[in-house]
Amino acid sequence: MGLRTFDEAAEKVRDLLFNGALRPGDRLPAERELCTLLGISRPALREALRSLEAGGLLEMRPGKYGGTFITAGKASVVSGAMSDLLRLGSVSIAELFEARRWIQGAVVKAACERLTDAQIDALEQNVDEAEVAHAEGRYEDRIRINVEFHNMLADGSANSVAAIVVRGLTHAWQALMAEVGSDQVSGGIAYRRDLIAALRNRDSEAATLALSQILSTSEALYKNLAKQRRQALIDQATIAPAEEQPAAAAVLPRLKKASTVSKAGGKTPAASARKPVAAKPAARPASATATRRKAG
Repeated sequence: MGLRTFDEAAEKVRDLLFNGALRPGDRLPAERELCTLLGISRPALREALRSLEAGGLLEMRPGKYGGTFITAGKASVVSGAMSDLLRLGSVSIAELFEARRWIQGAVVKAACERLTDAQIDALEQNVDEAEVAHAEGRYEDRIRINVEFHNMLADGSANSVAAIVVRGLTHAWQALMAEVGSDQVSGGIAYRRDLIAALRNRDSEAATLALSQILSTSEALYKNLAKQRRQALIDQATIAPAEEQPAAAAVLPRLKKASTVSKAGGKTPAASARKPVAAKPAARPASATATRRKAG
């Protein structure tokens, strides 16, 4: 099966980027000219441009001097996709941290060689700020600062692809924290200081070890928090009356019912085939225990 028309149009615009006809910062020609150049319809072009904008390749600017411009790419597109996979359960916590150990382990070795003294000073200042935020009970600030530590370390590798991938991983980590919560202890401050000392000494082996300790501690913490969160949701769905259960607990039955009605053309299969019969006595209400079992 061939590509949809707007997908073909998007590929043609990408070809203009990859062959150098368009560069970051360039403004695209008017729609009429693009349609003629690419041999596509205006509706297909507009859909393609919206798709490329969502993908971070294009930017729509309003105003007199606005238009559609080529961007330098957006790392947030990669990081957003990774965090969505984690939320959907397509990626496990173990896989996330395993990937972080592999990728950030390689990044820290490069950073050990390429970080400037000023960048190492900035990392140390970041850890100082995290420690102060913790002491003052500003836990959300501390989390943000800790996440930025890993992004700054990746930037120190002087490899833009590595930095984008690490930002994707840390964004997914932030999504995990938002879902299961975070600890309220100082955590890996000491390990971060060990890492900074190793970076100053240009000791890649010690730096890799310190990073491994940071990630292993974090993985154990968030696996435990995720387990507690899961158990809390199970307990809530089992104990609470049906009308008080979280909305998510009621979604699946509604979807199943809607699917059955849709397949029957607006009626359930039983209803569409059923003939009028004499009324029967109402069924005996289910016990509270049975109700809870079904709801769970």
